[in-house]
Amino acid sequence: MTLPDNPLINSTLGLINGDLFAQKIIMGDSSQWSSDSSLTLATIDSLSNGYILTDIMTQFTYWYTTGAYTADGAPQHAGDVTRMAIENFRQTQDPFTSGGRDESDNANGALLRITPVVLYLQATYGEDFIKDDPAMLTLHQVGGLTHNHPRSLIAIGLYAMLLNGLLSGMSLPVAFDFAISNSYEYYAKHAVFADELVAFEALNTPDFENMPIESLHASGYVVDTLAATIWVLLNSQNYEDVLTLAAGLPGEPTRIMPLVGAVAGLMYRQAQLPTTWLNAHELTIVTRVLEKAEQSGRFACPDTHPVE
Repeated sequence: MTLPDNPLINSTLGLINGDLFAQKIIMGDSSQWSSDSSLTLATIDSLSNGYILTDIMTQFTYWYTTGAYTADGAPQHAGDVTRMAIENFRQTQDPFTSGGRDESDNANGALLRITPVVLYLQATYGEDFIKDDPAMLTLHQVGGLTHNHPRSLIAIGLYAMLLNGLLSGMSLPVAFDFAISNSYEYYAKHAVFADELVAFEALNTPDFENMPIESLHASGYVVDTLAATIWVLLNSQNYEDVLTLAAGLPGEPTRIMPLVGAVAGLMYRQAQLPTTWLNAHELTIVTRVLEKAEQSGRFACPDTHPVE
């Protein structure tokens, strides 16, 4: 199958490629994707059947226990926050109480796999989904399955607003300004979130794009991940530039590369993605999930304009 050129396909392939790029830095010749790609595929597979929180967590559990959605069919390492959430769900079967709510639970796992949820919401609620409380509740509920601290949910919401701008045809700088202003306006109205906005002050500064690279810190912390990802995208001109610049960030740049790859794939599209980065078996796994998603029609949304 030749996969269509659309936001879901492009962002997913971009994420997996960014993940593989990171894994090669970490493991040398290893070409297998990590849990970030596997759980993104699990999310897409579940949402192709509709929005059922219990089913998303069930797919995460299959991944955790049997190696579903992995390249080699073997269980993978799970981040501490995700692992605890899955263990909680296995005990209670309650997706609303599974996610971590402590300040120490603000890792970036949910953010890295949230892109298909944003596309699902735009397809379901329309271009203005970020102004629709039920849509935003859905976004927070999916992210909160594993990472349910208000800071993580703000990061996911700000990211969703950024993608919404891009999908609406905005340039990246305009979409970034749009995301900052709308996220602050939205979350300041909700007491549970308002006090956490201070964590995002670095993003809400004039001339963020021109901050020196030394002022950034790539890590598994959700705020660091969001800031570093946006800065890299603002300072790159094509898909290859994005990953190259990300690799030079201070800290642990491999922790952000799946998200960097996802947005860059959406922006620059399949034409700029490598053509030999998946073997036949891996491509079959990815294609099966994406074919099902395409046939479901649940991710159809206005296409992004290619970056000039």
